Amino acid sequence: MGRKRAIDLDRDQQVLSRLSKIEHRVDSIDQTQAFALRAEADKHFNTVKAIFKHGKRRAQIYLAANGNRSVEEIAEHLDMKRQNVGRELKVLGEEGMLEIKDTIGHRDVWGKKAVDRTLRITQFLRSEYSLSSDGLGSPTRKKGPKA
Repeated sequence: MGRKRAIDLDRDQQVLSRLSKIEHRVDSIDQTQAFALRAEADKHFNTVKAIFKHGKRRAQIYLAANGNRSVEEIAEHLDMKRQNVGRELKVLGEEGMLEIKDTIGHRDVWGKKAVDRTLRITQFLRSEYSLSSDGLGSPTRKKGPKA
């Protein structure tokens, strides 16, 4: 029985080693793709601008999709109707901007794809629409008394 466990451990170690090599290659491919995207960022950013050109709501929903919130939670967070949020999430998913990160029960949890970090989409939307990172309006700074 001891011999069988040693064989199983060796096989498991080989599988883990192969998995590690695959993960390393995928990371390398992702990094190469990110550099290629950034090299032509202006061209790709026109597509991003077209996706968000119809107003603030889609940008808010995109920003609120933080990988921890479901459709209902995003709607509640932004004080929007669930059906409107669901429609926008579907569009953003079809455009390749968001994806379902997890499903817990009947809740689909939405989050951003790696292209967000590569093209700095979150930063653009925050600046363009004066929003915070969670999709809410940026707090306006109060001016202090003049000296």
